[in-house]
Amino acid sequence: MTYDLIAIDIDGTLLTSRRDISTRTLRALRRAVEAGKHVALCTGRSLNSGRAAAEQVPPSTTLIFHSGALILESLEGPLLRAVNMPRSLAIELVAFCKRRGHDPLVYEPVPESRFMWYEQPRSANGWRERYLEANADKAFQVEDLDRVLDRDPAQIAVAGKGSSMHDLEAELTGYGNRIGTILSRSTLVEDYWCMEIVPSGVSKAKALAFLGERYGIGSDRMISIGDNFNDLDMIEYAGLGVAMENAPDAVRRAADLVAPSNDADGVAHVIDTCLL
Repeated sequence: MTYDLIAIDIDGTLLTSRRDISTRTLRALRRAVEAGKHVALCTGRSLNSGRAAAEQVPPSTTLIFHSGALILESLEGPLLRAVNMPRSLAIELVAFCKRRGHDPLVYEPVPESRFMWYEQPRSANGWRERYLEANADKAFQVEDLDRVLDRDPAQIAVAGKGSSMHDLEAELTGYGNRIGTILSRSTLVEDYWCMEIVPSGVSKAKALAFLGERYGIGSDRMISIGDNFNDLDMIEYAGLGVAMENAPDAVRRAADLVAPSNDADGVAHVIDTCLL
């Protein structure tokens, strides 16, 4: 099979555990572009958070942020897609999460999506505190999240133990196709999960379908590479779904191929052996 597009997650996939991109991987990405292949980064990060990685890859790389809510032809290229959550629905969801004892984060609309807002925590959550400290330049505490919901936000996020997040996901099924939920597991803290509550129609797989229509590339001619549960849908969507060796067992089992880890140039290995 000849593949024409490769979609690559950032954290735990493109980036090593040192949070950089290896020289071998950068060279492989350049070879892929020179060979006429479409390269896309596909991440749950915002444009602001993912910019540093995007600036290192070939300039023609397509960029998918916020799990598909924002798609750019390239870092300097045109905006292809921006999907935000209706404000009224977001207000309803924030109240829903708070009633169940969760501490939601609200993200500024795409394409800007520079800032996030949160209220005084209702319960102790060490990982969340570290996340907010690490993002202190763009995370702001407010008295009432409704006051910042004067525009349609990009998404809402909550985090906690796996059982709590899976229970919340089940409760959110009552919203039907008005929203989507995307779960990922922390690679730093045992049994700590993050849930993105996203607008209807937003997912990494749907982003690949969007690009497929734009570029005339069927899913059977796509490769996707990821390392976490939020990559499962694009791993299953692509003709060749690849999990990194550092991915959880369930993600590796869902993949067609398991690549070397992010610290062993797994992305470069897939480009060299499967794409080129």
